[in-house]
Amino acid sequence: MWIGAALLFCATLAQGAIIPVNTNITSDTTWYSDNTYNLNAQIRVTSGATLTIQAGTMIKGAKMDAGGKASALIIMQGAKIMAQGTKANPITFTTQETVTDVNVRGLWGGVILAGFGVITNGPGRTNTVEGLTGVIYGGSDNNDNSGVMQYVRIWHGGADVSPTGNPENSGNEINGLTLAGVGAATTIEHVEVAFNLDDGFEMFGGAVNLKWCSSIFNGDDAFDTDEGYVGKMQFIFALVDNNGNHATEMDSKINKQPRSFPQVYSATFIRSSNNSKDPNDGLMRLREGTGGRFGNMILMGTAGSGIQNADCGNETR
Repeated sequence: MWIGAALLFCATLAQGAIIPVNTNITSDTTWYSDNTYNLNAQIRVTSGATLTIQAGTMIKGAKMDAGGKASALIIMQGAKIMAQGTKANPITFTTQETVTDVNVRGLWGGVILAGFGVITNGPGRTNTVEGLTGVIYGGSDNNDNSGVMQYVRIWHGGADVSPTGNPENSGNEINGLTLAGVGAATTIEHVEVAFNLDDGFEMFGGAVNLKWCSSIFNGDDAFDTDEGYVGKMQFIFALVDNNGNHATEMDSKINKQPRSFPQVYSATFIRSSNNSKDPNDGLMRLREGTGGRFGNMILMGTAGSGIQNADCGNETR
């Protein structure tokens, strides 16, 4: 985690040449740490291609492209990202905009990985990432491999990837890191999402595991699971301020299979205040029939309940 130090580095990490990224990545490509890469569109790494990002590289996303859509980096099914930062030289995704005290969230899109993992009503079923045409996820392989993200920071994202009418409230605001149908052979470790307009991390099905991940001051939920997600989360941290809602929002689809079954151990969840109209709204909200295993957790907050369980399924064991 890089709490406190995060914002201090914003103005000092950029170096070398500024490389505009305007088109999809269709063959193996390396981004080098002595350059800054400007995402000026929704960039897709297509099937068969691997994007390698060196430790210490800075990537800056545009708030919107020529069509009014937020920039994003999208790893399609069959593609890979190899983003292996280090503690001393993390990889940073941030915005091209000027960040101020009142201009801190929704300043570009985010990072999306789409895999072949099992989702609700699977195996074999697929779905499309909300707001993105042709970004398919889901399948039959919960051990699918979308690559590696280690020591990565994703800041100031959550802008609308597909505005319709009101670009600030279409429902297509993007998560900091979206893991859609991503398999357990993918490595997600030491990843921080901070100051995102929507969720920090969201997992739609699949079985990807998270370790040493932090979600800080994001605008909705810190960690969100749905559509039959059955992965593990260990050593995770959430800090929810008065702009956010929950440390976890864990959903399933009532009695549809596979049932979401996240497993969370060694977690610290802190909420500074409760924005919900429901005074019993939980720091952890479990609903729509989700299952799960939870242990060794610290929950702290000034309002609401610790855990709220609603909308249970009707299966018995």
